[in-house]
Amino acid sequence: MFNSQLLVATVVMAAFIRSVSSFQPGTDYDTYKTTNLYNCTGNVLVSNVTVPNAVDTLPQIEPSKCHGWEQWTLFLHGTFPILLRWNQGDPSSHVHSPAQFDVLVVGVNGTNVQGNVTGNLSYTNNKHFKRIAIGENSLTWDSDALWYNVSVSIDGYRLQLDSFSATLDAFHPSVAFHNGLLDQFGDWFGSVPLLRGHATGSLYTPMHQNIPLHGLSGMRHMFSKNPLPSYVNKYTGATVWGYSTAFYDSHIFYHTETTNGTVHEAAFLGRAIPAHGRGNAFASAWATYAVTDDSGLYHLSVDAATKGMNASFSGCSNTNDVPYLFNISTSTLLGEFTDVGGGKTSYYSIVNGTTTASFNGVVKNGALAGILEEYQAPSRNGTKNT
Repeated sequence: MFNSQLLVATVVMAAFIRSVSSFQPGTDYDTYKTTNLYNCTGNVLVSNVTVPNAVDTLPQIEPSKCHGWEQWTLFLHGTFPILLRWNQGDPSSHVHSPAQFDVLVVGVNGTNVQGNVTGNLSYTNNKHFKRIAIGENSLTWDSDALWYNVSVSIDGYRLQLDSFSATLDAFHPSVAFHNGLLDQFGDWFGSVPLLRGHATGSLYTPMHQNIPLHGLSGMRHMFSKNPLPSYVNKYTGATVWGYSTAFYDSHIFYHTETTNGTVHEAAFLGRAIPAHGRGNAFASAWATYAVTDDSGLYHLSVDAATKGMNASFSGCSNTNDVPYLFNISTSTLLGEFTDVGGGKTSYYSIVNGTTTASFNGVVKNGALAGILEEYQAPSRNGTKNT
């Protein structure tokens, strides 16, 4: 835990170091926060790093401006692993490439559906709903950031998704006590700004099949007004669901590494209780932890070779001091995307692992599902980043 006097002094000092960036009016990005969320005992239900804000999902880099980059990534674990990305700009180059929509659906009729569409990124900021779109491929959400739906049309495939039962897992990392900040010395931001959970929909194929879809969904938003600086080496992030018959535990993390060895880690833990007799809805949900750079509470290790992961949150008297554990033994590569500047983003499906946690005073074990994302910066000055 942080010393409160040191915390206040650090925050005040940070106020004079950072200059406020220009974002969408009403956004939470780059605003001050002075507390993480420690809710293991259940006494604190919300903090400013876990409040959903519909404006936070809108483009923070104006599409008409030829600088900066932005990315929205949506993942569905269920009928098929589905990965959708809306992109503008390039994370590793000043070259402002056209906006691009990427789609990957794994295992449809024994093959993978993969394609992209380039064009202009458009967005709608309506009183009742918000939307981003590239061509016919759109993400729409409500003004309270409680639901979203997706419409995709590419290469003869049409995909629809609608979220309907949320696990209340909005989360902003907060390096240097600034909402959404991922790097203390840059303008690199990211968050999970929309609530996530169950989604249903359909996939219409060129073979005139209409395949029902269902599963757990998650979305991430990341952007910067400049390419990632040369000192950034690697970024790793994941959304992991640990589930049993009694509960769903959601774990989100961001892990950034610089070439000089500096590491920032931000992590979220939330719990949702399924509605009795209904496996596709939640009766209640709450956030347990939402912390940044707190090594006393959160521990993470990622195996570079297998993409396995071990993560733990400390327990408390409310859990009989039983920690929350997430142990991923293997992850399967779904796809890779290379930037104009040479940076590579890889996505892995989490397919094998276990979670351990306390529930009503009893230790419970559960299975895991989710997605692991890894960004590797391009080689710079003839030196390969590892």
